[in-house]
This record gives sequence, structure tokens and C-alpha cells, in this order.
Amino acid sequence: MHRHRRVRLNALKPLLRAYALGYLTVTAPRLLGLLRILRRDRLASREALALLRKILVTSAQFNRFPTAAAIIIGGATALPNLVQTILLSLLSAPGRGASARLSRNLAACINFLCSFWSAWLAFTLLNRDETWVRRRAISRSVPTANASDQHTLNLQQPLPPSYHPKYAGKTIDFTAFAFCRALDVMVITVWTRTRTSPWLPEQRYPRLSNFIRKIADPSVFAGSAAVIMWSWFYSPERLPRAYNHWISKAAEIDPRLIQALRLARQGNFVYGEDTAQTPLLTGLCRELGLPDEFADPSKTIPIPCELYHCGTGKSCEVHALSRFWRSWRFAMGIYMPLQLLTLVRSPKPKSVWTILHAAARSSSFLAGFVASFYYAVCLARTRLGPWIFSYKTVTPQMWDSGLCILAGCLACGWSVLLEKPSRRQEIAFFVAPRALATILPRVYDSQYRHKEQVVFATSVAMVLTTLNSGNEQNVRGVLARILTSILKD
Repeated sequence: MHRHRRVRLNALKPLLRAYALGYLTVTAPRLLGLLRILRRDRLASREALALLRKILVTSAQFNRFPTAAAIIIGGATALPNLVQTILLSLLSAPGRGASARLSRNLAACINFLCSFWSAWLAFTLLNRDETWVRRRAISRSVPTANASDQHTLNLQQPLPPSYHPKYAGKTIDFTAFAFCRALDVMVITVWTRTRTSPWLPEQRYPRLSNFIRKIADPSVFAGSAAVIMWSWFYSPERLPRAYNHWISKAAEIDPRLIQALRLARQGNFVYGEDTAQTPLLTGLCRELGLPDEFADPSKTIPIPCELYHCGTGKSCEVHALSRFWRSWRFAMGIYMPLQLLTLVRSPKPKSVWTILHAAARSSSFLAGFVASFYYAVCLARTRLGPWIFSYKTVTPQMWDSGLCILAGCLACGWSVLLEKPSRRQEIAFFVAPRALATILPRVYDSQYRHKEQVVFATSVAMVLTTLNSGNEQNVRGVLARILTSILKD
């Protein structure tokens, strides 16, 4: 009797751990937001308790992330055990034999199908609430990427009275995260299984293979960062609002300069022509004590970098160092508290020097990100760019209408090399889903939701099946540690 209860309890442990972790993940940021509200506004005790109750209750609703996480983990642990027990008992019946290899293959197939089904069910559950997507759809327009994409709704266009669209897109960030992790698992699995083949670079060119392994994660981060920064400049609506706000705070750039670069790309800020955009930067010139002519694109070609330096002088190098120092101080305010929190989790005590060194190194990574972006922009538009390409080949208008920003986007992500190699992969796969989400439509017609559902369920099933098969090394980093601690009995 007690043995059956213990078995049932062990089968429920991963499910309960997943629900608890999911509830904490959803509730903690909302509680921090409540603390900020209480510090900013003087709310009555009854109002504060009402807000607290709302946060705790809504996070526990059936169609929220904690329940979906429990369903996914439960479908990957308890359900496969039940199905395998039934099938193996049938296969081992008198007169039937099953080889050990067949049992392993059957178990892997069952794990994948059960994980796929549970992820499919969780996706349906998360998308039951359409109010979130409807509010998002009303608050912004979703432009069509190209002429062939006829299904993305442009919500600024009037719709026929008889048309009542249903929107989808609530889980697009979750799907992008699962897809990027599954893609990483697939690449690592293929590399691991075929690394002993004589035709692979690891056997024929070991140095090249080692270089590829070291550069893979920084390349993923650099490419993802380039997409995100390009979107931040020219399509900020494609980024989550909080993420967009955080980048703007770290970048610390005058919005008038961003607007000028956007107008240059749109063709409304043209060198050599009077397009009535001079007042845009005139106020900035006066604040910095620079001549008003610097703000006139019809007279000054190109706008000097001194204006973009925002008071640090003419030198692009001094401006880059200034950006590095300011960003480093900003980043220390983020990473230092995080390093102090690790003291609570770490079983071994850390010295003050270790904490400071880790925080300073991570802050240098973020500071290098910001500084290299600005310096690459200056190099492209006024220093190296005109020296490599003549003004007839690549005009100042072309540089300021996108090419200089592209240079900054391509350069900034390589600052991740300042981080420890063990952290590069987690940083890379933190930003990769966000970069992918900027390419995908944030809101779309729900009749195409099944496509996202297939990608989501397949990706989740691939990751969980890999872990259940004992190949934890193929699911790298923090995700592997979290899922392994949840899945174990």
C-alpha cells in the first residue's frame, strides 16, 4: 500500500516542481512591479491587498503558464511511464518476445509522442485567452512583410463590417525560444553522433574544428544582436515593450538623432536638399554649443560626428571611451546585485574579489557592446567608410540611411567575447529567440495558428526526448540543469 503511494508520489514530483517553478517565474516579476507601484504611489492597504490577491490568483488560473508547464512535464514523465508499462507488458506476454533494442527504440518513440501531445495540449491551453492578443492587436499595426504575405492583418486598414477576425500570437516568444533550443539540440546531436567519421573536420582539421566550436556561440549572439539592434532603430514595434525600453535606457542616445536617422532612411532627411527637417537637430546644436549649420542637411554634408557625440568633443575615440565608461557604470548597477544573489544559492562561499571580478567582467561585456556600436557607426560614416569607398560609390546619404547603422549592428555583438566561454552560450540563446521573434509577425490571424503549434510541439518534444534519453550534454547550459532537476524523480 505504502509502496504504491510512494510510486504515485514520485511520478507527480516532476509535475509539481514544474508548476511551482512556472508559478514563481510568472509571479515574481509581477510582485516586483507591485513593489515599484507601492513605492511610487501611496495606495491604501485595501487597494494594495487587492492588487496582491489579483497577482496571486490570476497567475494560478488554468490557462496560464504554470499549468502549461505542468502539463508539458507531466506528459514527458508520468504519461510515457504509463504507456511504456502497458506496451511492454503486452510485448512480454507469453509467445511474444521483444529485444532490448526494440524496447529502447519503442521507449524513445513513446517519449517523443507523449511530449509532443502534452506540448500540443499546453499550447492550446495558453491560447484560450484571446484578450491579450486582442489588446496587442488594437494597440499597434502589424505591417505586411511583402506582397505575398496576405494573411498578416494590417489593423490600421478598415475591415468589412461582417469580418470579425480572431487573433493569435500570444505564444510567439515561447515558440521562438523552444525552436532555437531544439535547433541547438539537433546540431549538437548530429555533431556528436558523427564526430568520429573520417570525413568530418574534427578528424581531418582538428584546429578548424576547435575554432568552429569556440566561435559558434559568439556568432549566434552577434547575428541575433544585429537583428535586434536593427529592429530597435527602424522597427521598434517588433520588440517587446520592456525589452525596447531597456535597450533605450542602455543606449542613452538623444531621440532627435534617432529620428534623423530614421527620416534619412525614409528619404525625408536628404543631403543637399531643403526638406524642412533642419529644426529637428537645431535645438540639439544649440544645447551643445555647435553652429546651427550642423543641423542643416542642405548645407552640411554629412552631419558631423561631433553632433552625434552629444557633448564629448570631436574625437570618435574619446566618445567611444566615454560610452564604455558610462555603460560600465550602468551595467554594474545590474550585475552587482545579481552576483550578490548568487551568494544565497552557492554552496561554497565566494570572496569579495570573485564577486567584483565577475560583475566587472559582465559589465565590460555590456559596455563593450554599446561602445563598439557607436564607434562602428562613426568609423563607417566619416572615417573608414569614405576612405574605402569614394563619395561617388557610396554617398553620405547612403551611409546615414542605413549603412552606418548596419556597421554598428554587425560590430556590437562581438563584445560577447569579453564574457566567459561558459556564459556565452546562455547569452546567445537568450537573445536568439528575441531576434527570431522580430522577424515573425507578433499578431496574426488565428486560422494559421496550427503552423505555430506544430513548430512549438515538435521543438518541445525534441528537447524533452533528448533529456529523457540521457543525453543531457546535448541540451546545454542553464536550461539543461533546470529541466534535469525537474524531470528527475
